[in-house]
Amino acid sequence: MRLLFLILLFLLVQSCSNPPANLDQLMRSYESSGQRKKIKSPFSGAVLVAKDGKVVFKKAYGYANKKTQTPNTINTKFSIASLTKQFTAMLVMQLAEKGKLNVTDTISKYLPYFPKDLGDQITIHQLLSHTSGLPHYEGLEKIGIRASSFFSTQYTPKSFTKLIGNTRLIHPPGTSYHYSSLGYILLGAILEEISGQTYNKLLQESIVKPLGLKNTGFESNDFIANQVAQGYIFRELEGFDWLITKQGGKFSTAPFRDQSNKYSTGGMHSTVEDLFIWSEAIRNNTILSEELTTKMMTPNKDGYCYGWMRNWDDLIERNTNVRMYTHGGTLPGFNSSITMFDDGTTIIFLANVHPLRDKEIIHQIYLTTHELEDEYRLDGYPDRGSLSKFESQGGIKALNTYFSKLSKLCGYKVLPSENSITGIMYLYLKNGQKVRADSLKNAFFTDFKPTESNINRAGYDFLEINQCEFALEFFHENVKKHPNSANVWDSLGEGYIVCEKYDKAVESYEKAVEIAKRKNSKNLDIYKTNLLTAMKRLEKQKSNI
Repeated sequence: MRLLFLILLFLLVQSCSNPPANLDQLMRSYESSGQRKKIKSPFSGAVLVAKDGKVVFKKAYGYANKKTQTPNTINTKFSIASLTKQFTAMLVMQLAEKGKLNVTDTISKYLPYFPKDLGDQITIHQLLSHTSGLPHYEGLEKIGIRASSFFSTQYTPKSFTKLIGNTRLIHPPGTSYHYSSLGYILLGAILEEISGQTYNKLLQESIVKPLGLKNTGFESNDFIANQVAQGYIFRELEGFDWLITKQGGKFSTAPFRDQSNKYSTGGMHSTVEDLFIWSEAIRNNTILSEELTTKMMTPNKDGYCYGWMRNWDDLIERNTNVRMYTHGGTLPGFNSSITMFDDGTTIIFLANVHPLRDKEIIHQIYLTTHELEDEYRLDGYPDRGSLSKFESQGGIKALNTYFSKLSKLCGYKVLPSENSITGIMYLYLKNGQKVRADSLKNAFFTDFKPTESNINRAGYDFLEINQCEFALEFFHENVKKHPNSANVWDSLGEGYIVCEKYDKAVESYEKAVEIAKRKNSKNLDIYKTNLLTAMKRLEKQKSNI
């Protein structure tokens, strides 16, 4: 058995180390063994590559429907998810060109059924640039809308707008970047209010027909179910099963999401050929003046333009010589990506499998297209495998230097990932350097925008190495930032349990139960069980005094 394992491992290493000779070879390697090629899932979809306006490669891989064994083709329609935002942004700018709106207008001017006190604070520009302060989908969860029920619920633009009006701002409008699909839903509603047309009709008349796009639009649930590729979720297997399974995992059919709640933020479908026509229209100012196209493609906070990202740092890190406009999209079972490099290269892929590591795919396609070696990466990132390695390679000073260089290359400030920073705190604490960990923790909460889940995860990591008080500071910060989340109160309770502060644990769990009852949370029984456990431990603790 050990010999077999070593043979399989050798063959795996060999297959992963041979560089592709051409684009088809690269994509076939992704199709047959994508997970092992560092893209998370075997590739299934279509790819198009162009240079200076001419297509140099296009081909489809995998199946549009595995059950019927229907192969993907260049003409297969895919859900393009958040690439929809590019089209929504264009429709807004076209109305601006006609003098029907100004991006500096507040949204209450066009949405009378949106809360006026909130609408008066938010401009169309802020919706377009994700600086409105509106949350992403996590904002719906915090007002009691479960993802499972939300995905299957039908909304009108008006009812969806009213729902968004019930969410809470995560920062004052205009002060910071936070990606928000909800903001682009409001843009769709504004488009309909101003034009007097449905989103799809406006899309067809203003973009699809003028460009001659044959397979692009926003259609009904029935259309998506019958005319668009089926989406699939890939789950990686573990251990020996991973080695003996050709693709390293298994596929399952992705759950269906109602078109009405994807709407103007993620509901469109298209093909790689149509998206190439679209990209050329952007490059050549075909359906919008050069002045307003420039405005649409001007980076704002964190490099986000209107429906496009300027100089994605993950790509710049991999190749410091390139600059680009790019955007990706994900839905259950789908991944989409379009990247326009400044040198005239365009890379588009649409896939009916999730998850995919799009940055790796784009990078390798670019290298292969230009017959380049992978030797242009930004260096100087210190190894975080251990504190000794981290410090020997320059530590925090080297980390700051690295991200200063990356920020300069991208044209906007780039920070290390939240996971990287908490990982360095972890190293400091494990090695008894609490003062340095405290200093980094303070910077983490002031300079970064940590998510609820990342704060929670860090707290649990610190509990594992018996850093009770340090962990509790993270749980407290989460409660401060997200006071209406039953989950963060539950986590705070667990932190108090581990730290043997049972009276505080009871208070925290009581709060979690209270919020869960109010929101009809599916986790209510879990929170009740945790509360009972804390109460029993508190009673036992009192009896031992």
